[in-house]
Amino acid sequence: MREHVRARVPRGVFTRVSGPTSKSLRILMISSEVEPFARTGGLGDAVAGLSTALADLGADVALVTPRYGITRVPEGASYWPEPVVARIGWGPDDVRTLGVLAAPPVTHGAGSLRVFLVDHAILFDRGGIYGDAYGAFGDNDVRFFAMSRGALAVALRLWPDGPDVVHAHDWHAAPAILSAKLTMGDAWRAKRSVLTIHNLAFQGVYGKEAVDRLALPGAAWDDGTLEHDGRLNLLHGAITLADRVTTVSPTYAREIQTPREGFGLDPLLRRHRMKLQGILNGIDTDRFDPSNDAALVARYAAASPFQAKGACKRALASEMGLEEDDGPLFASVSRLAAQKGIDLLLEVVPALVERGARVVLVGAGEPGLEDAVFRAAERYPGRVASRITFDGALARRVYAGSDFFVVPSRYEPCGLVQLYAMRYGALPVVTPVGGLVDTVQPILAVHDRGTGLVASGADSYSLLFACEDALVLYQDKEGHRAAVVRAMQRDSSWTAPAREYLRLYES
Repeated sequence: MREHVRARVPRGVFTRVSGPTSKSLRILMISSEVEPFARTGGLGDAVAGLSTALADLGADVALVTPRYGITRVPEGASYWPEPVVARIGWGPDDVRTLGVLAAPPVTHGAGSLRVFLVDHAILFDRGGIYGDAYGAFGDNDVRFFAMSRGALAVALRLWPDGPDVVHAHDWHAAPAILSAKLTMGDAWRAKRSVLTIHNLAFQGVYGKEAVDRLALPGAAWDDGTLEHDGRLNLLHGAITLADRVTTVSPTYAREIQTPREGFGLDPLLRRHRMKLQGILNGIDTDRFDPSNDAALVARYAAASPFQAKGACKRALASEMGLEEDDGPLFASVSRLAAQKGIDLLLEVVPALVERGARVVLVGAGEPGLEDAVFRAAERYPGRVASRITFDGALARRVYAGSDFFVVPSRYEPCGLVQLYAMRYGALPVVTPVGGLVDTVQPILAVHDRGTGLVASGADSYSLLFACEDALVLYQDKEGHRAAVVRAMQRDSSWTAPAREYLRLYES
């Protein structure tokens, strides 16, 4: 086992847990990312939030993820005296020993949440989760097969007869369902399994030789369970074998059954539509709370937000080098990728500046888009500001300091940033896709209802019209203020989604 320890997570990071009761539903949760240990995006936030909420509602949850080289190790974590042993790939005789680093539980609430990091230095001790500056790691199939099989071994150590439910997130955890249903015997085959698709664009696709490398049964290739377009597709196999499949919003569940958003798997998803369900993500409303957020210069609640929000807006403008102005401030915090549509927003920026708005752009990602964001700020000094970074505290200051928060995604399974923005009183301006449609109620012309502006299409012209509607709303001070309060009062917590998942598990 490792002796060295990297950056630590504070003790008690998951605060709402307790020992299990005799009636607790035993849930094995498996994810390649978990906030705050290691994450690249919303997947880690969603898995942590759902797991905590399930524990609040009385479930006994074991959450398993790898220990990477970049993992922030929980304070007080310790290795199990006996590692687990799992067959993980490179043929049927490849049995590996995996260390198990257990985070200390913190008691509170009706259920139990325990977090375990599976550890194998050769496979996981790297400077990234999925890849590095040279691209994706070439052995990701074996790495995440190890995570998944290690998670099943952890579950057997916790519960001699195993979990009631195996809940796998995205293709990285799909091997847990494949193993349970195909290679581990009748007891595992009978376990209920749920696959959650957070982003269908990523499917875990490998050559046919990976079937032997991962010791998967050839019959499952021959009957089409694992094969898609002549290649091994791990997500395809898990969709086929899982008892239930969920996505992170109802609209996205419908969209992925179409050729446009199905990424080649839409026929399979239509075939399995009776077990497919969209359940909206929530957010951690304790961590994202403007009433106690130390990153803000002034804190506020929905009952009386405007004086403090004004101070946050002035502070953000000063921090970002923008001119002082009473006009509207538009902002975006995003991964800079084609999916996120930041190029659509950049096409709109000149018109926003011409109409008296200021713009803040924060994010990192594709080099070409990073350059474009930087050039926009260069072109309009004092009116447009950019930061090429991932910075959680800065993001929350942007939510608090902006009037309108633009989410111009071409497709968006759920999206969390619009939920964060509403929580902080920034009205979202969104494209009509995926979870954005499900979470943002349109503000209509009379401004008496709704929580944001919804464009008519995912293109720059439609986005501009929505931004112009936002400018009109800003001039209606009473209507704008009422919309801010409505947005802040929206219940975006994990409680309702977790109850839906419990109903799904028990169905």
